[in-house]
Amino acid sequence: MNARTHQERGQTVVLVALALVALIAMLGLAIDGGTVYLERRRMQNAADGAALAGARRLSQAICTTNPNPTTTDAEIYNVVQDFVARNGGTDAQFEAHYVGFAGNQVVEYSPPVLVGGGVVPVGASGIVVTTTITQPTYFLGLVGASTGRASASATAVTGPPLLVGGGLRPFGVPAPVVAQLNPGDWLKVDFDNNGGTIRWVSGVAQHRGWMNLGYVWNQRENPNWPRAVDPNAGANDLKNWMENGWNGTLYADCAWGAGCRTGDYIHAKPGADASAVCAAPMDTVFYVPVYDEVPNCPSQIPAPKPACPTQGSSYCYHIVGFAAVKITACSQGQKEITAQLVEYISGEGVPSPNAGFGPGSNACASHVMVVSLWR
Repeated sequence: MNARTHQERGQTVVLVALALVALIAMLGLAIDGGTVYLERRRMQNAADGAALAGARRLSQAICTTNPNPTTTDAEIYNVVQDFVARNGGTDAQFEAHYVGFAGNQVVEYSPPVLVGGGVVPVGASGIVVTTTITQPTYFLGLVGASTGRASASATAVTGPPLLVGGGLRPFGVPAPVVAQLNPGDWLKVDFDNNGGTIRWVSGVAQHRGWMNLGYVWNQRENPNWPRAVDPNAGANDLKNWMENGWNGTLYADCAWGAGCRTGDYIHAKPGADASAVCAAPMDTVFYVPVYDEVPNCPSQIPAPKPACPTQGSSYCYHIVGFAAVKITACSQGQKEITAQLVEYISGEGVPSPNAGFGPGSNACASHVMVVSLWR
């Protein structure tokens, strides 16, 4: 074997070694890169869920009569942390900070105000969450990349819907019905004693009756959530709510068809209560809840939950959106309202720029708060 043969063999060994390194790098890029991509999707889901949960808790702080920024910040942090762990795993790290509106734009505070820092800043209307996870690689470590890092960010904001109506009224519309309507279409709500019906342009559906807005709760809240306080609303309560609007706030953060039960539950009150039927103002835009289910509280709604209502009915509406409507005709004798659809807000909706957290905020003036990812 001559020197030239030895040299060629040596070159071949070097080329094979280089090819193996390149092959390992390509294999590592395919496997470890795919893993990082999947982890990034997981981090995005965690960031989205945590931002939405934090913004929803912020919306409750905004709508509290006397907000305490020290305690609400801790509660918002705990909610964000819980959703990061639930969707991203215990190895996921996160950082969250508050944002507000400047005109129609979402802006950060300068310097940033961290969630968990002790204070909710005045004007806060949303949460930014960034999630990160670092894991060892399988093959790229052989070429010097021993870890892979995946991160994602999400911004969620809260506030009243873009269309500001004249408050809430205590009757609702089934989601399958309102989904078939266009703005300007009519629907008739009949409050007869046999459970009622809803008629619209192309059909008719069962309708249980009134919504007892004195008994509202949400499964994300403590079972003793103070909105679930009065299962015994009477005709005078309904008449007052129809005439003046309900002084409270409802949340719908799960769209119809999504298969989740994260919106508010409202006690379904049967009965005609004719004196309340025509108490609402005519030709005035206001909101009514949109529901997808009317489950029986004791048997069909899982814990945690407050004590189920028993007065008149043990059923509860599950809220997935809001319909802005205006009454165009009303008959107390027929116990019937004719209303025109103005707008349908399903699930999270789009919030209007608002003053956010702090004294004097008018963000809750419509008594409807929506939560949405801001893209």
